[in-house]
Amino acid sequence: MGARPTSIAEARSSKLFTIGRVLSILEFDFPELTNSKLRFLEDQGLVTPQRTDSGYRKFTEEDIDRLRIILELQRDQYLPLKVIRNYLDELDAGKSPKLPSSKEPKSLRAKPGKKYSELDLIAESAITPALISDAQEVGLLGLEPFSVADVAIARSVVQLQRFGIAPRHLRGLKAAADREIGIIEGVVAPVLAKNETGSRSRAANFAGEIESQFATIRAEIVRSVISKIDS
Repeated sequence: MGARPTSIAEARSSKLFTIGRVLSILEFDFPELTNSKLRFLEDQGLVTPQRTDSGYRKFTEEDIDRLRIILELQRDQYLPLKVIRNYLDELDAGKSPKLPSSKEPKSLRAKPGKKYSELDLIAESAITPALISDAQEVGLLGLEPFSVADVAIARSVVQLQRFGIAPRHLRGLKAAADREIGIIEGVVAPVLAKNETGSRSRAANFAGEIESQFATIRAEIVRSVISKIDS
């Protein structure tokens, strides 16, 4: 029996995000967040991203939810990291801990694998129903329920409106992303076809690594043009 077709979604037990992607997802609510701050929180044992064979950090949606809680507790309740760590440890243990302020972070609504309704998406990103429809038409957004990634995309779509850039102008961007996905699928398919212990993990690492390199090339190409504008 031949191996069934695989997709990039099947290559990952859960979607993985680079540190740069995590920053872009969280920057709307936490604009002061930096690479250094993320690494510091990791060093303090508050979040534990996965590592690729090359040492690159990869975050899950659950990691992003956890970071939201940490950052909100720091920003809104001025709690020391030790208190936050103990609070998260008790949450991880299935307990219902109480904070010194007795005020739970709003981010606790974002449970692992959190999905968003259209109303949630609008509340989180300020996107309009009409803009959601336009973004769905060109494939930038999926269907309800929406994911953490959809929220980040919706926020960017809203910001691009300020420059007169509508979803229809991003068809090429979506097409380029689809081509990148096709390349990644071609690479991970033989790894998954082996059906060995660790195959899915290796495929996920390969996919994340390739995506990271694509993102670097894309960013540098754009930066090279911007630098000429500013020179």
